[in-house]
Amino acid sequence: MNGNRIQNIAIRTIEKQSIGEDDVRELKIALEEGALSQAEAEALIRMERMVAETCPSWDAYFVDTITAHLVWERRPTGYVKDEDAAWLTTCLQLTRVGPARNVGPLLVNLVREAERVDQSIIALALEENRGRPEPREAVVDVVRRAA
Repeated sequence: MNGNRIQNIAIRTIEKQSIGEDDVRELKIALEEGALSQAEAEALIRMERMVAETCPSWDAYFVDTITAHLVWERRPTGYVKDEDAAWLTTCLQLTRVGPARNVGPLLVNLVREAERVDQSIIALALEENRGRPEPREAVVDVVRRAA
């Protein structure tokens, strides 16, 4: 079995510089069975970093799928392991072409959902959410509860 069921979708969306409702629907179908592989998680993160225009359903799909992968599908359940935190921060800090507006919400969601996350995730959550329209107090509250 191919370790990346969504490689062609990722390539196509990056080339056309947009993720539409049909693309999200296609991703859901491709990933409906089985846990997300690391290669597939990297493809989703690459799409977030490199695609300029996204549809509204992409936002929740990206945040929920990566959160599920790191917090609920990996072991031990409910924790973001230090090596997963290092992998994620490396992936998220690679060059961005698109706005990557879901990185901040993803990081806050990880802090909210996991019993424990590495300090690098907390620091990056604060950095990525600096200047966002959401009330900063809400982000800080989530981070304080995790610390």
